[in-house]
Amino acid sequence: MVKGLCSSKFAVVKLFVVVALLPALSFSAPAVGKVRSALGSVERIKAKQKNWSSLRVGANVFQTDRVRTGMESEVILALPDGSSIAIAEDAEVEMSQIFEPNSEGGYETRLDIKKGHINFAVPKVQNKKSKFLFKTGTATAAIRGTEGYIGGEDVFFAGLKTGKLEITPDGFNESVSIVAGETTFGRDSLVVVRLKSSGDARFAKRIEKLLRSSTKPSRELVKEVEKEDSTYQENLKKEALDKAKALGENDFAITTASPVEVCDQGLMIEGFYRTKDEGASLILSVGNSYQSANLVRAPDGVAHSFSQKVLLTDENGLWNVDKANLTFRSGDNSSTKSIDIVVNKACVDVNTKAPIVQIMSYDSLRCSANYTVSNMEGDGGIVTIEADGSRLSEESITKNISSLMKLKSGRYDYVLRGVDQAGNQAEVTKTMGCYPKKHFSINVVGKSKEVLRVPPPPKDIADRIMETLQFRIRIPENNPELLYKVVVKQNQKVILEETLSQIQNLDYQIPVELNRGGSNVFDIRVTHKSGYTAKAKKVYEVR
Repeated sequence: MVKGLCSSKFAVVKLFVVVALLPALSFSAPAVGKVRSALGSVERIKAKQKNWSSLRVGANVFQTDRVRTGMESEVILALPDGSSIAIAEDAEVEMSQIFEPNSEGGYETRLDIKKGHINFAVPKVQNKKSKFLFKTGTATAAIRGTEGYIGGEDVFFAGLKTGKLEITPDGFNESVSIVAGETTFGRDSLVVVRLKSSGDARFAKRIEKLLRSSTKPSRELVKEVEKEDSTYQENLKKEALDKAKALGENDFAITTASPVEVCDQGLMIEGFYRTKDEGASLILSVGNSYQSANLVRAPDGVAHSFSQKVLLTDENGLWNVDKANLTFRSGDNSSTKSIDIVVNKACVDVNTKAPIVQIMSYDSLRCSANYTVSNMEGDGGIVTIEADGSRLSEESITKNISSLMKLKSGRYDYVLRGVDQAGNQAEVTKTMGCYPKKHFSINVVGKSKEVLRVPPPPKDIADRIMETLQFRIRIPENNPELLYKVVVKQNQKVILEETLSQIQNLDYQIPVELNRGGSNVFDIRVTHKSGYTAKAKKVYEVR
């Protein structure tokens, strides 16, 4: 069914594909991905080089690299945030910009599809200021938490298995949206069609071939695309039956297409087996912590179907596994077949363990705190730091980290918060102070020694001599909260002592009673929270 049509005013224009993506950390000359699998002819050329070289499984792919595939070839690249990019046959893609900071405070990734198409699985984003850009010769789309395919040199096409895609031609304000189960395509205009095969990687190859070979307007191609969808679905059923029929004795076949994206439905592996050996076994294993029961139920020489579901979560230690293995054993013979797994780490049913955030220690003199974020193996997320409700920093991470937090001068309530791709959150609060050791002084009013000539009072009046001791504590921050203690002594006897919150200002005017006939020595001692102490002295002589 055709969902909608774009106006034909959308002439062939250059567009960009925008994919929102959970960012990883900013790298210098970064390795932006790793080759998870490679089939056939897969090559890479680095910037400023002239020769292409083979790209093999396990190799790193770097910023500005170009990757190309030959006929009947494919390469799957794993990105640090859990995204998966499969470059289809006869295609070329440039890793133009990967996880680079943008002006909005997030990160930006851009892949330039020079030729052919790619299949993608992009997790849901936590940092909405970040973007993932796919550039093609024909269209622009905004994607969030999406799996599907996109491409087209002369004609744009895209299909979604999950998520949502919004396409906006360059230079126009109007856009076309598609959701899971829908496909859009067009040369001079874009149409949206609901197809059972939308988002299927193999179907993308068929539709690309159909659209390339036709010069018809998009509207007239709808029926042909729908027919191709029906044919493809029938072929899938036929393939399954053919695999069952083609089975030899003591044999098995997998009908689940590889790779398999795993989210809330778990990993489902399906296929057929045939055996007459009552001791035969067919075992599905995933990683080192899961092994199924024997999937052989009827060793009667007839083809039987099998299916097995496995929950892949971080709780059972399986979510970082990228392959499932089926092993068939009969007598002394055994054979194993593998299927690729792409775990959607933005899925709450897969990513179940929240990060663990800890403030390990802090140094008030160096104004720093040591903190860790763990439970992030193979995950990605955002770490934020706040002080008294004000955000100080936000950092994207793709692994466990141990780092330093810079503290503001003074005493604040700090919050360290970690959020992973699936929205699992943890935070810790701690009151910490920053008091770098700084020299300061005490400014006493008047001369350091003053001689007062006061005649004695009449015999019937008490001989009391009063004076005001005035001084100012001069600290750079001009903030009494940074002081630990103020002590004033008169002739070694404490006449004033204030500590912490008792210290309300930096200016002191203290009434003092002086003794006649000798020196009145006032010692002033002020201790900063950093430990630095300033001293001053004032002497009054009464004659």
